Amino acid sequence: TDTISIGSHVRVLDMEFNEEEEYQIVGSQEANPAGGRVSDESPIGKALMGHRLGDIVTVEAPGGEFDYTILSVTY
Repeated sequence: TDTISIGSHVRVLDMEFNEEEEYQIVGSQEANPAGGRVSDESPIGKALMGHRLGDIVTVEAPGGEFDYTILSVTY
């Protein structure tokens, strides 16, 4: 499946800064944001869950909203 779920490795483009970032979506016990492992319950994880390659996703975080374009999804 090409839908983002727990275990997905996701490469995104931060549209504000034009920078690529990579995350793995994990459960809350495995999260390590500094290592690129974000919880499915975090603002980024919640926003990405269920989306697909090419989608533009708005993340609502404590510091404000920002947009990501999903560049790749792997497992």
